[in-house]
Amino acid sequence: MFSENYSRQTALASVEKALDPNLTDAELATLARSEEAKVRAAVAERPATPLTTLLKLASDESPTVRMGVARNRRAEMPEDLHDQLAHDKVADVVYALIENPTVPDAIIGRLARQFHKEYASAARARLASKGGAAKVLGRLGIASAG
Repeated sequence: MFSENYSRQTALASVEKALDPNLTDAELATLARSEEAKVRAAVAERPATPLTTLLKLASDESPTVRMGVARNRRAEMPEDLHDQLAHDKVADVVYALIENPTVPDAIIGRLARQFHKEYASAARARLASKGGAAKVLGRLGIASAG
């Protein structure tokens, strides 16, 4: 009935809408229920997305959506949410979390002490790149709770 090209165009239009900075909380919540993972991921990455919506998206079946939440630079993100993402089974989700500068050093420090060599190495590198005490602690695989 509809071509594959039509479906792609519809999905792209939805992603563009999800990027609109003037969306209301209700519109974001509606887009967060989209069948398209790319649309949900775009909503998940927005700092203005309501916290209740982000909490739901953090448990999404799609790793792309969980990566969007991990990249979200919302300042008042609950530490429990970051901790949940730090334990994700998909490596790209954890790496997205490590690359997010708003994730507290305490979470990154825990990742730096993990047995997973790649996570630990990336987390230590992030801490070491900060300079000062974080640099020293990062090299050791620890971080201050502050």
